[in-house]
Amino acid sequence: MSDSADSHGRSSDGTPAPFGGEDVMPFEKQRRAHRFLTQETRYHVVQAVLGHPEHLVTLDELEYLVPKNRSTIREHLDRLADKRLLDKYVYDGDDAGQHDPREFWGFTEYGVGLLDEYDYLRYVPVLRALQDNLYVTAKIERHRDAPRPDLPAGVVDAFATPELDADTAAAVDDALAARERGGGRLFDAPPVDPDPDADTDGDADRPIDELF
Repeated sequence: MSDSADSHGRSSDGTPAPFGGEDVMPFEKQRRAHRFLTQETRYHVVQAVLGHPEHLVTLDELEYLVPKNRSTIREHLDRLADKRLLDKYVYDGDDAGQHDPREFWGFTEYGVGLLDEYDYLRYVPVLRALQDNLYVTAKIERHRDAPRPDLPAGVVDAFATPELDADTAAAVDDALAARERGGGRLFDAPPVDPDPDADTDGDADRPIDELF
């Protein structure tokens, strides 16, 4: 499923608007959307998908990045899907290996439109740089590299990466430097070249800190 909506949340397919219909004032819709997006677990999930190289994330990847248990993450994915911000995308091609994932979570066209309205997309380069410099286990690397389905054209266009301006490039450098110093980082995890004695498997926590 993918759908589109204008800035007031009116759906093009006639289904109820996620944060209120024509009888709800625009300010109230914005308040509802903001409150929904900033709930802690959903906020971390949104950050994880925004920063993923393909913007399509498996449940195992989310469990690795978000400091919540699997059932809690799944519950909030369902909530995000109910509001049509995220959708489950299934890969049905022939390039996947036997142990490769087939199901991925990514934004809908309505979802990226709403995030753009709230200025979340401006932080994509920073979140992407942090994920690119994040140590991952072999399993998570396999999930990251697995073949994926196509996202809707509107979602792809929203994530088209323009040339970084000076302010965004500086924000990327600052975020990476802060993580190396051990403070102000998004991901509580080792860098790409991990300490060989670091606890990076099993139940090690790797939470995303708040950025916005």
